[in-house]
Amino acid sequence: MTKFVVWTKDKAFGVDDPKPGSKKIMWELQYVPFDGIPFMVVGRRVYSCHQGLDKHKHDKQTRQLQLLDDHSDHCYKKRRSILKDSKKLDCPARIYVVHLIRFPDYKIPNDIHKQRKECAGRLRRALATNPSEVKFEEQYVACFPGIEEHKNHPVGPVDRSSTSPKDGNKTKKRQKCGSMLRQISALTPHLQEEPFLDSLIVRLNDLLEDVRRHSPKDEPLPLSDTPPSKKVRYLKSLSMIPQKRKNSGRFGRPAKATKSQLQALNADVM
Repeated sequence: MTKFVVWTKDKAFGVDDPKPGSKKIMWELQYVPFDGIPFMVVGRRVYSCHQGLDKHKHDKQTRQLQLLDDHSDHCYKKRRSILKDSKKLDCPARIYVVHLIRFPDYKIPNDIHKQRKECAGRLRRALATNPSEVKFEEQYVACFPGIEEHKNHPVGPVDRSSTSPKDGNKTKKRQKCGSMLRQISALTPHLQEEPFLDSLIVRLNDLLEDVRRHSPKDEPLPLSDTPPSKKVRYLKSLSMIPQKRKNSGRFGRPAKATKSQLQALNADVM
């Protein structure tokens, strides 16, 4: 349940017809174990987690500063408000892929330095004299990261039912907006860059004005739209208020006894 994007790529990676040339003859790599067959590396490609390092961080900061300058100069050009600056969270997880050409006819039986040197010399002379006669096969080797290598973001199944375009339930959309606002509130104390904070204030102010324009002015909010925690506290406070007993309009024995006691008390006073 993760997504990866290309971080770096060699120009020769994935070519249709690789040619063995003056490349270094190798026997093993960090993620290619030794099996006795020499090989050459055609190219490499590295995939990074889509929430990894931000390669365009400097350009984004430049645009933020430009946005601040436009607001300070009272530029009223309409711009799209982007609440979230970037989804990059410096996740270090990466996939390493290497494109190889292997020479199975020059396999050595044992991992001995002398055998490596002699076999590499014969292979080099064959490539220099008659390269078309040297048989080779292509291979791609990939090294995938473990789930524990993902950092700074959740990893796992994502419930996309609330983001379906067919979902027209207003309650779910309100809950989603509230969840996003709570995330912003939780991340705001960790912000350090002052230019970004200034631009964030401007964008949040514009967003607040838009929300006010679309919110009711005179109608009170229904109780069902209040947050659950506040609703529980509100109902609990109502239960603590003493209830006034209703008068049935009829007098029973306790009422007659109280009336006779009051008449006796008045007689004694007089």
